[in-house]
Amino acid sequence: MSYQNNMKFYVTTPIYYVNDKPHIGHAYTTVAADIIAKFKRQLGYKVFFLTGTDEHGRKIEKAAEERGISPKELADEMHLVFKKLWQTLNISYNKFIRTTDKEHEEAVIYFWKKMKESGAIYKGKYVGWYCVPCESFIPSSQVEDVKCPTCGRPVEILEEESYFFSVGKYKQKLKEYIENSGFVKPDFRKREVLNALEDLGDISITRSRERVKWGIPVPDDERFTIYVWVDALINYLSGVGYPSPEVMDFWPADIHLIGKDILKFHAIYWPMFLMSAGLELPKMVFAHGWWKIKGEKMSKSLKNIVDPFEIVSVFGADALRYFMFRETPFGQDGDFSEEGLRARYENELAKDIGNLFLRLSRFAESNFSGKVRKISPPSFDGIDIESLFLSWKSSMENVDLFKALGEIFNLVSYANRYIDQNAPWSKIKINREEAEKIIFNCAYLVKVIVFMLYPFCPETSKKVAQSFGIEWIADESKPKTKEDVLNHSDFFNIKSTGILFPKIGG
Repeated sequence: MSYQNNMKFYVTTPIYYVNDKPHIGHAYTTVAADIIAKFKRQLGYKVFFLTGTDEHGRKIEKAAEERGISPKELADEMHLVFKKLWQTLNISYNKFIRTTDKEHEEAVIYFWKKMKESGAIYKGKYVGWYCVPCESFIPSSQVEDVKCPTCGRPVEILEEESYFFSVGKYKQKLKEYIENSGFVKPDFRKREVLNALEDLGDISITRSRERVKWGIPVPDDERFTIYVWVDALINYLSGVGYPSPEVMDFWPADIHLIGKDILKFHAIYWPMFLMSAGLELPKMVFAHGWWKIKGEKMSKSLKNIVDPFEIVSVFGADALRYFMFRETPFGQDGDFSEEGLRARYENELAKDIGNLFLRLSRFAESNFSGKVRKISPPSFDGIDIESLFLSWKSSMENVDLFKALGEIFNLVSYANRYIDQNAPWSKIKINREEAEKIIFNCAYLVKVIVFMLYPFCPETSKKVAQSFGIEWIADESKPKTKEDVLNHSDFFNIKSTGILFPKIGG
């Protein structure tokens, strides 16, 4: 099929610091982006999904020094760990960008010059609070107990010459954009952003080269390094070919997915930088919450960091993908526990979802040699399949992944009740055709469930689709309409799925 402009979709994750290995928070954002990308591909969109690593700045420099290697050596090593995790979690990104890529560095310099040409950049002197870990200057109004409002660590007084971005020129325009569009999501974050914008002064966008050597030098003034956040944000442009207009088909981004701690940079700094360079603004910035442990933020000092590699080695990738969006509404903070994951795994994935597919496929294979005919068009009491499907689709489009997964589980629960109440194992003894009709109806529900479940649990969905002879329903390269999903075929060729979610030892 040919793609029109409105059939393109560009989704991004933040690019992740390479100063340490990835944790559950990195997995959360990236799986969310993957779910959205898979959903859009199912519907026929040409998707560009960008992720990558942020490899410049003092944090990286310091981490490399501690290990006795160069920053580039650290980045070369650590970006591969992120790539390995994305492979483990079945992440279908189109491009993995690194800020040390030559094309990216050239794009940053070009963008800087555009901002300067517009009159948005000037040289001045900064005197005030500075957070070394965040590499950020902090306004006095936000500093309490000499601590950074973002990371909670001590800040220090710093005085140095710097290049600044002039905020005043763009403040009102950005305020109107935020107020009159769906740019900041979830909606409850909008007021937070507007308040921060109101208090914002001009932004220091360089660091002294003496203090931060590992980064991109300012064009024509190599005493300064371009601020790591200016450098990092431009990846969303360089990743789709900026500054070459002929290859920037996907800009502006449809959605930047981020954690709530970096909302200011994406919802305030980034759109103002883009305005100064004469570029369109992203359509949406969605800030999700944090995973906590017993109500506390994860940190190395508390030794409560969750390693996604370890979780997947025990429960599998689909289980982790499912749990993260079933446990808590996307956008709010959630509490991560292995006990909670195990409960979802045993009660929902194994017992409700896996067992539905297994008992249905085994019954069809044993009693009908796997070939189940349509005796009459499927009909169901107490549920409107089309309405449920459209509610799921709307939730996915609104990035309400928690609600979307809830709709899937509602259909799974209905299918289990349907098979229990109609008891084909009893009907087959007296009316074989009636039993076949029940199994066909259940197989039809499985088809709909598999399509809806695929973005969340791609491995499981593909296995079930293959067992039911409907491989196309879990093939995102073949776009599907609502009618494709809800229409019914004349028969199903079914073989046993086997146990999809094996018992976890211990």
